[in-house]
Amino acid sequence: MHNYLNILLIIITLFVASCTKNTTETYQVDYENQFDGNIDYKYKHLYNSLYVNIALERDLKEDALKTFVDNIDILTDIKLYEKISKISLELYNYKNSEIIAKKWLAINPDSYSAHQFAIKSSLESSNIYLANEYFESYIKKIKPTGKNDYGKLIYSLSDNKNRLNVIEFFENYLKKNKNRELHISFIELLYLYNMLSNVIFHIDSIGLLNERNLVRIYADSLLLLYENKNAKDLLENFLSNRSSSDRQVEYELLDVYLSLNDMVSADKLIKNIFIKDPNNLENIYRISRILYENKKYSLSEKYLAAIVVESDEVNLLRGLNDYELGNYTESIEHYKRVNNYNLKIIAITNTSSVLIKTNDIATAISFLDDQINKYLEPATKQAFILKQISILNEYEMYDEIIELSTKHLLNNMINPNLLYARAMAYESLKEIKLMEDDLSAVLKIDQKNANTLNALGYSLTIHTKRYDEAYKLIYEAYLYDPGNAAILDSLAWVEYKRANYVDALKFAEASYVKDKDKEIVLHYCEILIKNKSYDKLRNIIQIELERNPDEKVFIEKLNIINNAIPL
Repeated sequence: MHNYLNILLIIITLFVASCTKNTTETYQVDYENQFDGNIDYKYKHLYNSLYVNIALERDLKEDALKTFVDNIDILTDIKLYEKISKISLELYNYKNSEIIAKKWLAINPDSYSAHQFAIKSSLESSNIYLANEYFESYIKKIKPTGKNDYGKLIYSLSDNKNRLNVIEFFENYLKKNKNRELHISFIELLYLYNMLSNVIFHIDSIGLLNERNLVRIYADSLLLLYENKNAKDLLENFLSNRSSSDRQVEYELLDVYLSLNDMVSADKLIKNIFIKDPNNLENIYRISRILYENKKYSLSEKYLAAIVVESDEVNLLRGLNDYELGNYTESIEHYKRVNNYNLKIIAITNTSSVLIKTNDIATAISFLDDQINKYLEPATKQAFILKQISILNEYEMYDEIIELSTKHLLNNMINPNLLYARAMAYESLKEIKLMEDDLSAVLKIDQKNANTLNALGYSLTIHTKRYDEAYKLIYEAYLYDPGNAAILDSLAWVEYKRANYVDALKFAEASYVKDKDKEIVLHYCEILIKNKSYDKLRNIIQIELERNPDEKVFIEKLNIINNAIPL
């Protein structure tokens, strides 16, 4: 038996290494026919398990999935179920996902993982009836008793493509079933999905009860929705009711103070943190980083100067501060001192930005070329290529982006990031057909890529009159990422183009609440005009004029809209 298994493994290994997808499938059928009647259940199970594992090692995912499902009645390896279940979702093969879920639960009915996959896959495929069935089974079999049990399930849904299905499913369930622990886990998922208004609504519905995690999520949601003062009041009240200090919440309150430019309160809070823990270098670093993130570069540098122990994190932050302060030589020197691999890659990409200031774009691009040749890791090479594209895009060098992307696409396998970058360059040059070709190629690689669906739909909206087609693309993106302000804005604008002004206003308002990007603001104003909401329009224009006093072109556009409002 030992010799037989060794021979079998060698045959399979040689076969997988030397065959294409089609020949793999043919060989498998022929090989099994050859042993039909001579190989018992145990050996057939072992053969197929080995075959699937080797196919996975060779990245023959479709072959592995097909073989697994074809022989699922005799396969019981739980680790194999865990691997194949991920692949079936990755390939959007919901029919096979349903088969895998059913069998997995049959052989392991008390498994967290099996239930998670079953619920996850049924929601992805919009089979709500099946999702309900699996969720009821989860409640019955697992008997969740606390937030940890519900958290495991909810966390497993964090990367679901069809987010709107997940949201609607649990909102409907929680309307009928009062369950605070599940509700809190669901709120955390909404926060992860960037559904901030929903987060606030659901926390209000169950009450904060001064629970730390809910307070933090609520406050950050308020901050991200530009309700900074309400976020401040909430965090201050939370801290005032605690018998001991809470450093993380204090950091978050400091961020709120700085967003309000309340330097008196910020300075007082910083001094209070240092009084409680005067020799903690981590405090100095965290405060310096928060100051940097709020564009208080000189103050950030002042606190960093108190750190005498050199570290990669400190050198990186000093480099960032010096760049913003115009101290370019010092910035590069700080970046050179970074040794940690991941931070070093960031330091190198940031160095290229400094070289634009000290030399020129060509020097920065050449510097990154050297790094691309120096590093072997594909992900690292790609990071440097994308930085080159980012630089070229900043200076509107679209022909150069196309040339660079094409060069690397010819040298490598199809890369969705490079295809996307080239497509956006084509779009900027009004080469819409070429743009559409590249974005369609990305969607062949990942058919549920929300950003690509949105980009294609929005580009068709502004460059063509294919509005119905554009709407379908954008709405599909919305299903997958309903909290994305850019997608909401695209939906608003395509509805505007289709003369559906009421629906356009609904999406425009949702987008504006999340993001005050200038294009979003201008779209919102145009849609308010079509809905004859003139009082709200005047109010929005006034708010944006005060918020953007130095943006001359933007102010001019707002004034033109304002002057056109009927008396």
